[in-house]
Amino acid sequence: MDNEQFALANERDFLLRSLRDLDDERDAGNIDEEQYATLHGDYTARCAAVLRSISESESGSRRITRSQGDSTQDASSRRLRLVVWIGVVAFAVVTAVSLSFTMGARLPGQFVTGPAPKGVAGGASLAALEAAVKENPEDIEAHRSLARAFLSEQRYADGLKEFDEVVRISPDDTEAHAYAGWILRLAGLPDDGLVRIERALEIDSSYADARFFKGIIYLRDKSNPSAAIPEFQLYLAAVPDGGQSAAVRQLLAQAVAATSGGVSSTTRP
Repeated sequence: MDNEQFALANERDFLLRSLRDLDDERDAGNIDEEQYATLHGDYTARCAAVLRSISESESGSRRITRSQGDSTQDASSRRLRLVVWIGVVAFAVVTAVSLSFTMGARLPGQFVTGPAPKGVAGGASLAALEAAVKENPEDIEAHRSLARAFLSEQRYADGLKEFDEVVRISPDDTEAHAYAGWILRLAGLPDDGLVRIERALEIDSSYADARFFKGIIYLRDKSNPSAAIPEFQLYLAAVPDGGQSAAVRQLLAQAVAATSGGVSSTTRP
């Protein structure tokens, strides 16, 4: 199984798990029937699309094995699978956002501690930011601005690439590690994401966004509300009155309730 096939299989498992979680959330009264029907239809349709992509990918691999000399077909197939993978990730994010919005949680693409920094919205155009990076490939702020812009536009694969460029230039950049970790988590790779987020906190333990991301991973992905509680508390200590603080208080309350068996902690933000 190559990397693209592995990613598709991972997304298939994520979507199937999300369908089960959706049933639990409806039973718990966290979403109404209309929200359930919309999300269930979206997840089901996307899961079917992923299964078709997996089947096509496996068929393509067999054809390539029989025709090793057809390098053009191989390259085209890989590009197609990569596009499908990025589309699956983006869809998973959009459907998760729909559910989280009903619960008052932040939207991915917004910066947790407040509005997107200058350069993400109302600043330079995306084309201008890309041109700046091309002209000055070692300019860390050019890469950072482009990464933020991609994140704001929900172009997560491109955003991850640019945050990694920031880290290449400045290995101890807290924001780049934290947001790269969050993007990995959105791609269904919470363990990989947690590694990057932990690195951000090693550099700056007071970085509130990383605390939020870490809390979400423990609460939603690892079903460990006890570990999530101090992360949300540290976030609120740093940002008691921020634009997302009310949502974080709700998440903290869920985590506290879950430790006593009162609330499911499986709904994805």
